[in-house]
Amino acid sequence: MSAKTVIKEIIKAKNISQAELAEATNTTRQNLSNKMTRDKFSSLELVEIADALEMNLILKDKADGTEYIIDYPEDEKGKSKRNMTEEEKKAAQKKSEETKARNAKKQIQ
Repeated sequence: MSAKTVIKEIIKAKNISQAELAEATNTTRQNLSNKMTRDKFSSLELVEIADALEMNLILKDKADGTEYIIDYPEDEKGKSKRNMTEEEKKAAQKKSEETKARNAKKQIQ
């Protein structure tokens, strides 16, 4: 089963939206949507998604069933994946706030 399929099944079972998952993993809804479409995630992103879903990312040996948990130090999780200047961070935050306001306005209508 692909990572995308597993993630979709889990968020459906846990009754959370993809937008809520994006927020919990400190990424944008659009970025998570793009990753889901391409079904392309780094191991760090999968660990962050697992954390947000209160799960662990595990590799399991087919021969003897030994399980290995994949994890990262907390200081590596939740960081922006891009090296942004302070100005770019402020612009991204402003754009995010404008998008949230626009989406909230649409829900009211």
